[in-house]
Amino acid sequence: MLKNRQVQGIVLARFLGDPVWWLYLVWLPLYLARARGLSLKAIGATAWIPFLCADAGALAGGWFSGWLIRRGWKPERARGTAIVLAATLTPAGMLIAGAKSEAGAVALISVVLFAFQFWVNNVQTLASDFFPNELVASISGLAGTGAGVGAMIFIFSTGWIVDHFGYTPVLIASGLLIPAATAGLAWLGRTG
Repeated sequence: MLKNRQVQGIVLARFLGDPVWWLYLVWLPLYLARARGLSLKAIGATAWIPFLCADAGALAGGWFSGWLIRRGWKPERARGTAIVLAATLTPAGMLIAGAKSEAGAVALISVVLFAFQFWVNNVQTLASDFFPNELVASISGLAGTGAGVGAMIFIFSTGWIVDHFGYTPVLIASGLLIPAATAGLAWLGRTG
């Protein structure tokens, strides 16, 4: 299966893209405390907001591609459009370090997590669009493995980078990962 370019595209997209989710899932409280100076109480009062936006992105991503399909678009084109649309929002992550306020940083993180879930829900569905039912679970498993390996590499390297250079390089890199994943997916998987 890994010889198939569409499988390679899906696995590469998850390898590059999923670290964005895991960065915020693992590092958000520490970032808000260390880089933004928020107290534990303030973190509790605000850190849930980006994840609520992620929920909205998950629902909106599926709804949007489904809406396009109901209007006569082919599934691959509809999902490709949704994927590209979401990928244009994720570079907002590069602006987080320069945000003037905590609220501005949380708002930008919220945009990134909304866009990530919008993006990943459509990427995860591509296996069922491209391949027969009997291959979908295997391809999804390969994609999940790619996602896990990419996330482990990024999350483990994040600690070292933050210790030596601060959060800015990590936030810039994470802002570029979804566009890079989308470009790789388009090149190998020919979505949209």
